[in-house]
Amino acid sequence: MAFLKQHIKCLVLLLVLIAGIIITAPYLNFQNYLSQGDHGRDLYAAQAVYRGELPYKDFWWVYGPLMPYYYGLFFKIFGTHISSMLLGKLILRILGGILIALAMMEVASEMTALLCACWFMLFHQDFFFTYNHLGGIVMVLGVAFCLLSYIQKNSMKAAWGALSFIFTLCLIKINFGLAALMVSVITVGVCDAVKRVAADSSKKLFYATALIVIPLVAFLIYWSLLKGLSAMEIRQCLPYKEGDQPYEMSVWVAIGNFLQITWHTITSTWLNAAFALIINASALRCIYLFTKKKMDVSRQTILLLSLGMLGLFCVANFHEYLKSGVWYRSFWAQPLSMMITFLLIDTAAQSIPQVARKMLFTFLAWLLILCSFSILRSVNAVKINSQFLSLPRGGIYIANSPPWIATVEQTTEFLNSTLKPNELFFALPYDCLYYYLTDKKTPTRQLIFFDHIKIPPEQERSVIAELERNHTNYVLVSSRAFARQEPGLGFLGTTYCPLIGKYINDNFVPIARFGDWTNEPGWAWNHGTLILKRKKML
Repeated sequence: MAFLKQHIKCLVLLLVLIAGIIITAPYLNFQNYLSQGDHGRDLYAAQAVYRGELPYKDFWWVYGPLMPYYYGLFFKIFGTHISSMLLGKLILRILGGILIALAMMEVASEMTALLCACWFMLFHQDFFFTYNHLGGIVMVLGVAFCLLSYIQKNSMKAAWGALSFIFTLCLIKINFGLAALMVSVITVGVCDAVKRVAADSSKKLFYATALIVIPLVAFLIYWSLLKGLSAMEIRQCLPYKEGDQPYEMSVWVAIGNFLQITWHTITSTWLNAAFALIINASALRCIYLFTKKKMDVSRQTILLLSLGMLGLFCVANFHEYLKSGVWYRSFWAQPLSMMITFLLIDTAAQSIPQVARKMLFTFLAWLLILCSFSILRSVNAVKINSQFLSLPRGGIYIANSPPWIATVEQTTEFLNSTLKPNELFFALPYDCLYYYLTDKKTPTRQLIFFDHIKIPPEQERSVIAELERNHTNYVLVSSRAFARQEPGLGFLGTTYCPLIGKYINDNFVPIARFGDWTNEPGWAWNHGTLILKRKKML
């Protein structure tokens, strides 16, 4: 028993690792939805850098340059299969749980740290449209761990550790890296002011590195990769200007929608309502403890600094959602809100009788186990033959409809049987999945063609020139080229890319048609494909 108490932190991390393996194992060969565009882009990017190509320069890429290399490494080690990508993603999820446990053990009990880590690994809402962002979440949690450690210990090692995570985050999602940088500088400055720590030479070097070196080095890396591209091509890769996104919303409407969705989530089940009651009761208990000075002064200072940092970080990570109102962009703040929640619960629990505290933690553990079995049942229900993507580079179960799966398999098999080994095809408007599944390079640098991409005529002519230079004799056009309802997509050849549309109509004729061309095309449903062949080859 004495040995366990002496090594309690190591035991917690071991339990988090074991729980993480159990929680994530069902997802090793399962993905909820697979999209021909967004997921296809990520899969193609990992495959491309594995071949030695560069993001932005050799193919359109819309995030930081780092994560394609991370997933490309998994392709190299485990083979070019979607399951290799999923393995890389699950390792990140477990690593995030470990970082949460380390962070929470700086300011809360080991039991709270264990519960919070498991909560993250089980309940953190997945960025369902990309494999990229989970790497950024791990870096965010690394920054939070280092800052909580700095608040607790005033260790410069922790402050420099935060900067290392921030620099990596800048190479995954630049705007969140800069947001984390702001939070880190403010946290160190406020913490030093509250504790009356003088700014010595090491602290000045820290601020100089944070405010000058990291932004400058990140800028130079992006500049080296973007050099040679036109202003519009750069804007397409870094869509941060007004009008670059198909979705925009006022801040107040976005906040109102967030509150409505949160309220709906709380009231959707009695378990959610019970957990919300625990959170609010804990928050009120903490306010009572703070205002009535029922807590040691040093402990209260640490808690207020910790809650302040996590709250500021949470708000900073909310900026994409507030600008767009797109729900999944709020997911960047969710792990930080989980940490705030469990820090409030832990603080309140320490002030109640031991029996009540044990009952509270037992209920939370029971809730975790109950929900994990429920999620496992729902995942296993999808693992049936009709949901299996049987292509050599597929090999996973997905939640897409059987007609979608059949369309993808038939289209891929047709391309594989029709194209010569070194022959390329052109997929549009946004169907990179077929480049990945057929192991073919894109004949053009541009991978996406929609209204909101705003491709100018000179870029269209550049794309056509690339098609001619690469002797592209086949074109794949999906039904998403003619979207009537989804904002920002439009009609190929009419509302966007008229030159490319005319080039295809003048030089190619249909030879095969698959899938759904009746219903409104969707992100990962109602999918149809049309294969065209160059006329002069007939």
